[in-house]
Amino acid sequence: MDSHRVTELVSGLASRINNLAVASLGADSRALLAQQDELANQTLALIARDLNADTDDFRNAIAALQAATEAADHAGRQLQRVGDTIKLTAKAIGAVAKLLA
Repeated sequence: MDSHRVTELVSGLASRINNLAVASLGADSRALLAQQDELANQTLALIARDLNADTDDFRNAIAALQAATEAADHAGRQLQRVGDTIKLTAKAIGAVAKLLA
């Protein structure tokens, strides 16, 4: 996987999180919207970077993004799982932030 793949995963997760935010209410919706904003910012930062796909941070970011994306897809089918998705998305945001540092 190359840096383009990370960018695609982050932007795809941002889209899924936005959809969940629209379908959610209250604190969950606000948390998801904040995460969607952060993912959008990370997407822009990733576009400007040439990342090394051979690092542990890169592999960790890919794994976290894939887990959060799967959770978001599942939560879209069962909205009661939104809390789990928020936690996994926070982990993915943190992994990408570490990659960008």
